[in-house]
Amino acid sequence: MLLLQVGARAQALTERNFQKYFDAYGVRGSFLLYDQQANKFTAYNVARCNEGFLPGATFQIPAVLIGLETGVLADTSQLLHNDGTQPADGIWIKDESVGWAIRHKCEPCFQQLSRDIGVKRYQQKLIGMKFGIMVVMPESLDSFWQSGVSRISQFQQVAFLRRLYNRQLPFSPRHQDLTKSLFRLQSAPGWTLYGKVGKTRRGKMSNGWFVGWLEQAGNVYFFALNVEPKDGKDANEQFLKGRREITERLLQELSLMPGPAAAKK
Repeated sequence: MLLLQVGARAQALTERNFQKYFDAYGVRGSFLLYDQQANKFTAYNVARCNEGFLPGATFQIPAVLIGLETGVLADTSQLLHNDGTQPADGIWIKDESVGWAIRHKCEPCFQQLSRDIGVKRYQQKLIGMKFGIMVVMPESLDSFWQSGVSRISQFQQVAFLRRLYNRQLPFSPRHQDLTKSLFRLQSAPGWTLYGKVGKTRRGKMSNGWFVGWLEQAGNVYFFALNVEPKDGKDANEQFLKGRREITERLLQELSLMPGPAAAKK
């Protein structure tokens, strides 16, 4: 067990070998979990948990919060404008609510939201948010989370989520609560899962995220998983599913979520 000095309190860190779960999906990567009550981290590949990566769609969490705080979003039911770009399945319509755009990965909707927020307001709000190092310039306003030099580590993702969950960001408590509610993924008796996946390119290689938190038995567990394909190829279906499925298997391994059979009961 290691001890990390974060702020005024030392926090324990236990390293675990979860490689078999990553191998099962043909990926390499790292995983970080923070137990709020125990003030303790559990990590796989802890050195990599400190590496910075582009945030991809995980940036939608701070983007929604900034949109609400600046008044660009009046509330979470407001429609986000889609410029007409259509995905292969053709399911997008012209304008989407914030929650719908999150669930259906409407990237053009969030590009428009970023253009509406603008460089100056982003730069001002991101300072207090401490969401890694986001470099926002006029020429990259609608893409800085997907390409360029912006970076965030898994430790920074978890630190941000902890501040958001506990209303410790310099933003309206109501806006923090509204933002959190949009990222609920699944609920069952005794637990609720919140989170967001993301995917970017790291050179010629795909990079994937799943970040969020689990409310369970009166406690909260914050997590961040980051993966890349072992073979260096582009993302395939196994890689895309693996971001969330690996995380859920690890939460089950740690006895924080029921296994698939129990979850279906």
